[in-house]
Amino acid sequence: MKKNNKGFTLVELIVVLVILAILAAILVPTLLGYIDRARSEKDFSTAQTVRVAAQAAIDQAYGDGVKTVASGTNSACTSIDTMSGVIANTTTTYGDIVFTLSGVDTAKVTAFSFDYSNGIITKGSVTISGHEYKLENGAWK
Repeated sequence: MKKNNKGFTLVELIVVLVILAILAAILVPTLLGYIDRARSEKDFSTAQTVRVAAQAAIDQAYGDGVKTVASGTNSACTSIDTMSGVIANTTTTYGDIVFTLSGVDTAKVTAFSFDYSNGIITKGSVTISGHEYKLENGAWK
């Protein structure tokens, strides 16, 4: 009598499912870590883009003869060494210029604020999707 054994036994199928479950348990946390790291790196890049745009707005203000971008008043700024203050998303005119220059999604980048002295940004922060990224001593944290 010939026995026709085609297919897998129930034990073999259970062993395969257990192996797949173990692999999934190992890989899922690793993949989530990669996703979080990629999001963080993207946000740091976006924050740097906003900083560069803010520096460009400060340079534009100097070119326009504006002593401080917060007030937006022209006061015959003859030296960039006299330019100091804060540029933020609430700054009239120049706050909008930063968003335009950076091209970021204003729904995600909700706030920014940079202190500058002698026309150069010294420190600041950018809020992206509820996370605040701080610039201190030239490095993002």
